[in-house]
Amino acid sequence: MVKWKEKTLGEVTSFITKGIPPKYSDYESESTIWVLNQKCNRNFEISYSDARLHDYNFKKIPENKMLMDGDVLINSTGTGTAGRVAQLQNIQKPTTIDGHMILLRPTDDIDSLYYGYAIKACQSQIEGFAEGSTGQTELNRKRLQDEIIVRYPVDKQEQKAIAYFLLDLDEKIKINVKINNNLAA
Repeated sequence: MVKWKEKTLGEVTSFITKGIPPKYSDYESESTIWVLNQKCNRNFEISYSDARLHDYNFKKIPENKMLMDGDVLINSTGTGTAGRVAQLQNIQKPTTIDGHMILLRPTDDIDSLYYGYAIKACQSQIEGFAEGSTGQTELNRKRLQDEIIVRYPVDKQEQKAIAYFLLDLDEKIKINVKINNNLAA
């Protein structure tokens, strides 16, 4: 029988931060890195199509704000966009986030892929944490950390098994969407 734990998101998160105020560049160079913004986060996925470039000659980026595989990103501002969740996999180029996104990393108690799926499962609740006036809503980080409950198996191998099962389903869905789009064309 699998033993489960329940903790708040804050208790299973080792690192949480907002992004940087970037110094944008129009051209890619040796001194630029990619910056993800809230437009890049849709349907639980990150797309670089709306990402911009930051020139770190004008402003250095702290190492802990450079994105890593397994990081979870949540849009922190904007009516209709605050609360969107995505998890990064296979980062191909140096990347960070702007100040309209929150970066989360799990503690050692929880598998990073499982952590991402657990947070994605709470997206509708997280979207409800947006507060403020029209067009200027901001995600309440205290509520995010205190009110989101993450339930997970104590055994990390069980966590990994669940996470990879869900990842396999997501991959099959993506393949089916591509097939359907090809057939429609």
